[in-house]
Amino acid sequence: MKLKIVYTFLTVLGLALFFWNNSGGPAEVQMLDRTGSPVSPGPCAFCHNAGAFSPTMTLEVLEEGLPITAYEPGKTYKMAININATGNPVGYGFQAVALTDANANAGNFSNPPAGIQVTPLNNRQYAEHSMRSSSPSFQIDWTAPPAGTGNVNFYAAVSAVNGNNANSGDGSVFLNNPVVLEEITVGTKEEILETFAIYPNPAKELVFLDLNAKKGGLYQVRVSNMQGQLVMETSFNLNNGFQQEQLNIGHLASGHYSLTISNESGVAQQILVKQ
Repeated sequence: MKLKIVYTFLTVLGLALFFWNNSGGPAEVQMLDRTGSPVSPGPCAFCHNAGAFSPTMTLEVLEEGLPITAYEPGKTYKMAININATGNPVGYGFQAVALTDANANAGNFSNPPAGIQVTPLNNRQYAEHSMRSSSPSFQIDWTAPPAGTGNVNFYAAVSAVNGNNANSGDGSVFLNNPVVLEEITVGTKEEILETFAIYPNPAKELVFLDLNAKKGGLYQVRVSNMQGQLVMETSFNLNNGFQQEQLNIGHLASGHYSLTISNESGVAQQILVKQ
């Protein structure tokens, strides 16, 4: 009987320590991807499954504070995760990974601030909390991979917790679709356009594009949301020199979008805000 009591006590103690230590991040503690990515055995909700706090999340990759949908190889950006939750969570946690279309590691996380760590696991890098955070926002540097990598897919999951040192009574959510960044494969905006201006911005329906092309020809125009999903596409035949074109964006939902103009020489990108 005494042995049984001791065994039960040790089991309960072990579980308590396990759940306590999970505040150190799932890749560090469990050696698991909990982002919901294609290589994940299950997201954070696999454990934090009480459905409490109804958390939602956004993930954006920022350049000078503005979200992007395409990256320049080798350039450093900020990955930002924000959590919204109902009720009164005591703390928050997250895990994120950047993968190629073949699910290999894409780029590198660096310079983690206090409370965030970069954990290597199975030849991939995971940005995750290193302790329970009182803030629902996380940011970390991300350096894009070398040229020729192709699309980069960001997967992430977050948790809002009640601080009872177990996973009961917590809430979690993960991205149903990854945030996708396309690679800017050739050239820069300076190599295709002398001028690229959008006005009004923000706009409700019509936007005007002031363009000064370095050479005439067919230019592709794409509008993508902040999850990298294409929502509008057209093309312009531009002459060499200044001209003005217009787009009707009245059918788009309010929010931030990436507007890119490209030809065989490069890609130019601006952020468009729909009211």
